[in-house]
Amino acid sequence: MPFQYFQQLYSEFESVKGSQRDLPTGRLSDPVAYVIRKAILSGVLKPGSSIPERVLAQELNVSRTPVREALFVLQGEGLVHLRHNRTAQVAHFSQDDLRRVYSLRGLLEGFSAECAASNPDRSNVPKVEHSLRRYLKLNEQSTPIEQAQADLEFHESILDAAGSQLLYTITRQVLAVTITHRSRYAYTPEQLQEAQTQHESIYSAINKGDYALAKWLMAQHVDKSSSLASMHLSDADPLASEVNIPKTRARKPRVQLEPS
Repeated sequence: MPFQYFQQLYSEFESVKGSQRDLPTGRLSDPVAYVIRKAILSGVLKPGSSIPERVLAQELNVSRTPVREALFVLQGEGLVHLRHNRTAQVAHFSQDDLRRVYSLRGLLEGFSAECAASNPDRSNVPKVEHSLRRYLKLNEQSTPIEQAQADLEFHESILDAAGSQLLYTITRQVLAVTITHRSRYAYTPEQLQEAQTQHESIYSAINKGDYALAKWLMAQHVDKSSSLASMHLSDADPLASEVNIPKTRARKPRVQLEPS
């Protein structure tokens, strides 16, 4: 396991905890949960891999209690499975799980984009632009993990701009499931360019306050992502070909409506 990377994340927690809304700061288990969560979302910890509680505690110079508490938190987020023999494992999701998650993600992220565009507090919209610029710097040399991390940053910035802690928490958990699988494959240059164009269009609609268009564009974007995920899952698992991830079939708005 990349313990040096974990130690870097543990130190990183102190520098970012004041700037991210979802980072609690009062428990010893908080930085440990941050380390494991980020390692999973970045693809460093793969689905099905074991998390050695004792060794991780030694490397982070903490007792096993905060490590155990962190694992319980991550189990509640759906990222970790705790077995009866007290071993922890990065969650592995079935094809049906992923099909349902992508359907749910389309609904939640479409609503998040709508809220971000209609939110009168525009203070977090520049964060969306900043994350977009990072995503636009990706190219064919970018690794799957780099692509997945930049993608996650863009989508999380929209959640920030939406201005709802509850919506952020729920949608981020759904995002976590898809990002762990997104980090396992790279987009082709053509697929990456298309995703970058979609991100630009979503940001433009949010920045202009066109909430109906932002909602539709995000739903279409997630729909495309689900199709690509289905294709890659089919390549990796012959059973995946039996699963069709449903399309959201969102309709492009003709007129601007009041936010739902």
